[in-house]
Amino acid sequence: WIAPSMYNVVRQDGRDVHLAVVPDHECEVNSGLGSVRGARMAENRPSYVTGTQQQRLSDPMMWRNGVWQPTSWDDALDLVARVTAKVVTQGSEDDLVVSMFDHGGSAGGYENTWATGKLYFDSMKVKNCRIHNRPAYNSE
Repeated sequence: WIAPSMYNVVRQDGRDVHLAVVPDHECEVNSGLGSVRGARMAENRPSYVTGTQQQRLSDPMMWRNGVWQPTSWDDALDLVARVTAKVVTQGSEDDLVVSMFDHGGSAGGYENTWATGKLYFDSMKVKNCRIHNRPAYNSE
């Protein structure tokens, strides 16, 4: 049985395809059952056909002249780099705080947070971070 939240129509290689995200019935961790978050992964994918996740941004926006305006990724990343450098040079590394997440909801979690962790903690030497649902950078 596929619940409505496990199904969607998504865009892949320029065409609409049917997506069904179903539990692995061989999984020993949860006896092959779907979790509350995992069973909604298809529903969490953007789709113009079903109208899911239309509020998500696909391109960066920048506040200019009193309104949000689309911008390029290069422009957005350049601004982040310049603001970050200014915070550190006018103050110190201790003045830099990042906000991030690290849970596995909607096919995310440590797989996509590993790179940001390497960037923040190894490259940028960030000492202060805010995890959206807890006060420390640790597992749930």
